[in-house]
Amino acid sequence: MFALALRYLCDRAVATSSDRAEPEWPPHPDRVFMALAAAHYETEGDAFERTALEELQKLNPPHIAASPPLSFRKSVTVFVPVNDGYDLFEIKKDTKTGKKKMILFQSTASMPLGRNRQPRHFPAVIPESDTVYLIWPDAELPAEHRAALERLCAKVGYLGDTSSLVQMWVEDNPPPPTLVSTDERHYSSRLRVFRTLDELKADYERDNQAGEYRPRTFKWGYYREPEVEKPPTPTSHFTDLLVLRRTAGPTLDITDTLWLAKTLRDAAIGLWDERIGPPVPEWLSGHTPEGERSRRENGHLAFVALPNVGHQYADGELKGMALAVPQGVAKGEQALLLDALFPWDEQTGEARPLELTLGRLGVWRLEQETRSFPRMVTLRKSVWLGPAERWATVTPIVLDRYPKNGESEAEEMAAAACERIGLPRPREVVLMPGSLFIGVPPARRFPPLPKKFGKTLDQHTHALLIFDQPVRGPVLLGAGRYRGYGLCRPWRSGGEA
Repeated sequence: MFALALRYLCDRAVATSSDRAEPEWPPHPDRVFMALAAAHYETEGDAFERTALEELQKLNPPHIAASPPLSFRKSVTVFVPVNDGYDLFEIKKDTKTGKKKMILFQSTASMPLGRNRQPRHFPAVIPESDTVYLIWPDAELPAEHRAALERLCAKVGYLGDTSSLVQMWVEDNPPPPTLVSTDERHYSSRLRVFRTLDELKADYERDNQAGEYRPRTFKWGYYREPEVEKPPTPTSHFTDLLVLRRTAGPTLDITDTLWLAKTLRDAAIGLWDERIGPPVPEWLSGHTPEGERSRRENGHLAFVALPNVGHQYADGELKGMALAVPQGVAKGEQALLLDALFPWDEQTGEARPLELTLGRLGVWRLEQETRSFPRMVTLRKSVWLGPAERWATVTPIVLDRYPKNGESEAEEMAAAACERIGLPRPREVVLMPGSLFIGVPPARRFPPLPKKFGKTLDQHTHALLIFDQPVRGPVLLGAGRYRGYGLCRPWRSGGEA
């Protein structure tokens, strides 16, 4: 086993992902390999260095040990001068008079400095730990290759932006990985992995001729969290959360949760029927093939909207959606659903986005969240899973009926809702008209849940639930749990999950 270690000397990483306004974290393996290749070519390295790089590129994608980010620096648009695309002036000879004269090019004549200014972004990540490791657990590093790699590491001064100074070295005793390489693309983070030196050279020569100096082709690899033995924790009937982030479309509020969840549900059922084929499974539709209401012990798929809540500047805007997967659904069936929603494009090598038509409002574009550490907290799956002893509602719980005996009966119904999804009975239930999370409106502002025969359930309430021990989510309670109502989040000091 060996690893390549890199330490951020300024305690921050400045690099952009495919979205120039979004920071990249953890650093993609391909970025590290390109830095080593650049160090080799720029310093006219010897044959031993090239051989070491060629052997490195043959290895399987490395595991990664990287800490979660403490904070993201907001990306500010800065207008900077760009490099001149050609000479500022040229000396030409007049064919009639034979005299020489200087011709000033139009770009120089129009601007004193001869340059336009273009927008640039410098997003940054401040990680908990300043050191990242690329780990090959089953690889051996011969002595001659080790010496060459150590020389290359010593030549690398920055990674990403030139302000992102790093120190690199070869490490024999790295920490356990936080992300491991996998062949499964459906439930994984996607990172760029090593290409060959020949591919990098061809990329550079092609782009150099076109006046470009950025790589245009990538090789993608998939990463997931390592499987570790967790202490036994009470878990709800929902075992996982598949997060979908909004990439385009109108701004919607948390009070739009109900109809947006219905729109996503209708799209999921329709696309399964179209692309996978009937029958639509009971765990997805909530109905048997005969059209009767599902009696699955662990319920069926829930459609959830993810709002921006729980911090000082929270406004309740919906940043994405999620699918809460019930117990008993095999990974293969989940993969079929994701294939129906996000079909694979063989030409681009990427999944196509899902477009939800919202009538006069336009179209919402959704993509599966594949980043390891999304900058938007609400798009991090761990925020909604816990475990925690205290949970508070983000969307209100819809009570099954009107509580005739006042608040005590309402508290009993909320406690029973916890047991209905497989959680233990909470030690205490505190009902309230408003949520504890900043950015969430009062319960009365949420539309009522439709019921049969034109009736509605409008007994909405926010709540704080306190258990005797930590429980694991997703936690969705009440009659509207399959439509995004009753969504809870761990409650800690200050409201941060």
